[in-house]
Amino acid sequence: MNMYDLLNIDLKKVRTNDFIKFLRLEMPIRNGFGTVRFGRVRYALNGDQHKQENGLPIDLGKGIFLATLEDDELGEITREELEKTLQQAAIEIVQTVRKELDPPAILKSILKDYAYLKYDEKSSEPPNLLRCSVDKPDSQRQVKDIFEIARRLSAATGVDYKLGSYGGSSSEGDNLDEVWTRFSLRNFNFEEKCNDN
Repeated sequence: MNMYDLLNIDLKKVRTNDFIKFLRLEMPIRNGFGTVRFGRVRYALNGDQHKQENGLPIDLGKGIFLATLEDDELGEITREELEKTLQQAAIEIVQTVRKELDPPAILKSILKDYAYLKYDEKSSEPPNLLRCSVDKPDSQRQVKDIFEIARRLSAATGVDYKLGSYGGSSSEGDNLDEVWTRFSLRNFNFEEKCNDN
């Protein structure tokens, strides 16, 4: 089992100039402990849509890039313009990461791998109770998917999310493992803290 997974966060909305375009942030996730505060920003230069081989490391705690481009990569832009662009981008990247790392956003990202499921925003109480439902009623579903989603959410957030409940409408002869239509994930660390007080 890998000790780390990789979380990708889209950065295409981060404002830049014609010289550099930020594509995504690759951020390691320590399984069971959540994200680390460092990442690698993938970028493209001079309007090229293909990412550069090397990304730029960033410290998300301090909001600064830990490296910059080599002189031969600068082209028409001055070092001063590049550094100003990187400073402004670092602030926006940190803000983007904060929005993306809240549990509902992470759960929505995970659910992209389970096309038959959707996040139930109306009945959820983030971050401690997150609910999902089946979006495509005729789809094949397995209870093991719920446990895998809970594991992935816990790994990404560092919070102990467990299955709260699952179910839905069923008839007497139905196998609930095949006909469930909703489930909830609970932050059990939060519940234990509340019970301790």
